[in-house]
Amino acid sequence: MLSLANTSSLRHQYKNLSECVRNDYFETVKDPTSRLILHYLMVSEMSEKSKYNFKCLEQQCTTIDCHIRPTINVTLGDLTRWTTQGYLMNILPGVGLKLPESEQDLIALEMVRKPLKADPEKTACVFFDEEANGCKIRYSRPLSCRAYPLEYNGEKYYLSSKDCPGVGQGEVSKEALQEARDLADQEFKERGDTYTALPAVYSIIMTQMIRQSTEAMQSLSEEDRKKMDEIMSKPKSSEVGDESTKSEHGED
Repeated sequence: MLSLANTSSLRHQYKNLSECVRNDYFETVKDPTSRLILHYLMVSEMSEKSKYNFKCLEQQCTTIDCHIRPTINVTLGDLTRWTTQGYLMNILPGVGLKLPESEQDLIALEMVRKPLKADPEKTACVFFDEEANGCKIRYSRPLSCRAYPLEYNGEKYYLSSKDCPGVGQGEVSKEALQEARDLADQEFKERGDTYTALPAVYSIIMTQMIRQSTEAMQSLSEEDRKKMDEIMSKPKSSEVGDESTKSEHGED
């Protein structure tokens, strides 16, 4: 009869589930307790294989899914890290501010996108090097890229994409798995903090711009104001074109 004490020797003898099946070992075990223990081992084997395994294929990637995914989030934490690293001014031109299009939308920071040369109908992150098939800022990429493809929604961890060929590749140690979860958790928290803070930051910036514009207008001389009024009162080129079209058609 099998016992929990000697399951390790059985696991050593039959190293995986397929080997147990191939040797028909499960069918030869008649004792109910032994069958239960063996079943536990087989299910345990399956559970271990279903754990998160990931290895980035880098320039050997065939789908470039991380580069072409619809949104690549940037957090305020990313801006802080780039500032500390001295890379902010190099990366900042590639960061855009996404303004809400509806009441449900949030103000967000995202990587700017560009059309792919190989397929102009598709877009990718502006830092994707199409010729090298890699990221230009790989070692300073945003936290959302470092955590990819693992994400956290506040309740559970999940794969944000099943198209990444690196998923299921390699062996992930407990330390590596914990690091991946920590990154996903950190990205979730920083993204939330960014969503919360950006409206206030945006409001402060816009208020300051309006204030500066008002002060600039008030500091204009009378002559400069007249020139400004003349410029503002001139019809736009499109309006001139419309008037010309009406005249050609004999409209009053």
